[in-house]
Amino acid sequence: MGRTTGLGRADVARCWAGFASLGAGLIHLAVVQEHFDEWWLYGTFFLAVGVAQIIWAVVALAKDNPPWRLLTAWCNVAIVVLWAVTRTTGLPIGPEPGQAEAVGRADVLCGVLELVVFGALIAVPWLAARDERTAGRRRVGRFVALVFAGALAVLAITTPALAATPAGGGGMEHMDGMAHLDGR
Repeated sequence: MGRTTGLGRADVARCWAGFASLGAGLIHLAVVQEHFDEWWLYGTFFLAVGVAQIIWAVVALAKDNPPWRLLTAWCNVAIVVLWAVTRTTGLPIGPEPGQAEAVGRADVLCGVLELVVFGALIAVPWLAARDERTAGRRRVGRFVALVFAGALAVLAITTPALAATPAGGGGMEHMDGMAHLDGR
């Protein structure tokens, strides 16, 4: 970003992307064991995605210009598209090929968080340009308030989803028809 002036809208978008990525990663990790129980490849996928989302979130929250902004944005969209395929036609591989999964609250929440990551990261360059034009009118207090609100929002919506998952894994599939494949 290269700005030496105060914090702005692009910083808020980056932080929201970070918090949303953290929430999505936590949801993925909450259902890893359940997916390992179904098929090792599903469990490995959820573990890798969850860890990657959490690591990226930590980096995004710590740096002014987190790495792989566009790659991260598009990978989150790809995960949402994969989820949509699992809910409509099912995957062509796995223990139940071609069988669509049920939609559940936690996986919808995770998809929404991943779309927030995408939208925020795509908006960063536009917001950074706008920040440079309005640098004199920016207030740090507004930034802190928006980041705090973002953190609270992600906490408020991910906590119920994580609390609904028993500690030993499993159990997600019976909650509102939660899916086996990516019961995010």
